[in-house]
Amino acid sequence: EPDRTMAGVKGGGPALSAERIAELKEAWTLVAGDARTALSAREVYRVYRALGMAPTEVEHRQYFSEMEPKNGRVEQAEFIEVMEKLHGASLQSDKLNEAFEIFDPHKKQYFDEADLDRVMRSLNEYLTKDQLRDMILEVDCQGDLKINRDEFTEMMAI
Repeated sequence: EPDRTMAGVKGGGPALSAERIAELKEAWTLVAGDARTALSAREVYRVYRALGMAPTEVEHRQYFSEMEPKNGRVEQAEFIEVMEKLHGASLQSDKLNEAFEIFDPHKKQYFDEADLDRVMRSLNEYLTKDQLRDMILEVDCQGDLKINRDEFTEMMAI
């Protein structure tokens, strides 16, 4: 069977490092005894714990179903594939947080017209107060003329 632990697997995210894949396989073997043994949901949770992860019950059920269990058990390759997707999602979240911090360097947990104006000017984009306000209003769900992290993240997901 082809190695399904690299990027390019169906829906896979960025490739995990060889070191991280080795850690995943080691944790799997610690619980399963060998790489060929398929694990139940409870056993997969033990693998998470061996890796220092602590997913909630809801997250665990979601991850396990994404592994497409057969007869209530999953193979190591499916486990690694889902871990790769989680890695990609984590990188995406990190990038969004970095982008938000450009607008909110003082960590107020929001940015307003003045912050948007500062960033736009740094990009040599000079907007009128009305244009800045319109941009804020397009994203502002609360009507406070401030963009919080959730509003920013939702806007960037579109």
